[in-house]
Formats: sequence, C-alpha cells, structure tokens
Amino acid sequence: MKKIIVFALAGILLTSAFNQCIAQDNPTNLVHITKLKMIRLDDGTFQERDSLIAIYKKNVIDKNEHILSHREYAHFFTDNSSDYLIIEEFKDFDSWQKSVDRNEELENAAWPDEAERKAFMDSMNRYFENWHGDMLMSTNPGLSKN
Repeated sequence: MKKIIVFALAGILLTSAFNQCIAQDNPTNLVHITKLKMIRLDDGTFQERDSLIAIYKKNVIDKNEHILSHREYAHFFTDNSSDYLIIEEFKDFDSWQKSVDRNEELENAAWPDEAERKAFMDSMNRYFENWHGDMLMSTNPGLSKN
C-alpha cells in the first residue's frame, strides 16, 4: 500500500511539474532549431544541394504564413564541417504546430504527383544523414538585439 501511495504522489508531483513547464500561457517568440549532418557525396555538389534547398524554400517555406523567419547555416572552417542548422521563428506555439501541417499542404501543391514529390525530397535529403536533432526555444525579447 505504501508503494502505491509513493507512486501516486510521485505521479502527481511529476504531472504538476510537467504542467508548469508547458503551461506558459502559449509562450510567444518561439524559435525552432533543427540540427542536421551533411554528407559529402561523390555524385553531388554543394551547389546542387543549395539549389534544391532554394527550390524547396521558394515553394514551401516562403509561402508558409506561420513562419516568421527562416535561416539556414552550414558549418564553416574546420576539418569536420558537417553540421547544418535550420532556425525558424514563430509567433507562438500554435503557429509552430500549424506550420507543420501547412508545410505538408504546400509540398503537395508544389509537387502534386506523389512520385515526383518523393523524388525531389529524396534528391534534397540525400545530402544529409538520416538523423536530426530538434530544440524548441522561447526567446526573451527584452534581452535580444535585432
């Protein structure tokens, strides 16, 4: 019986702590950071990679009204320059969630044929490892410099 009470109390405390972390009145000024690892391909070039990314950005990212800003950074000037960051800014948590669905809608509109869409995505994604890391951060606008 004591174990049940201890687990119940632990569950209540953990749930309360979790709710405190996420219940921030829909925080604003969210930044989503995606970390990728680039792959050097024998049959590809950085120019081709950048061209494919630019096509995707023009057809999807630039048309997504939920994304306030979008930046991409490739690691520069070391022996292992495989890190690649995508940093996007959103008004709030709801906008971030809506942007995911909107990206899918825009992908389908840009490449209506499923086979062509898959071929394009495969061409672009082959420049990156099949791994990524994500962080969703809330900015402190009072401490930021524009």
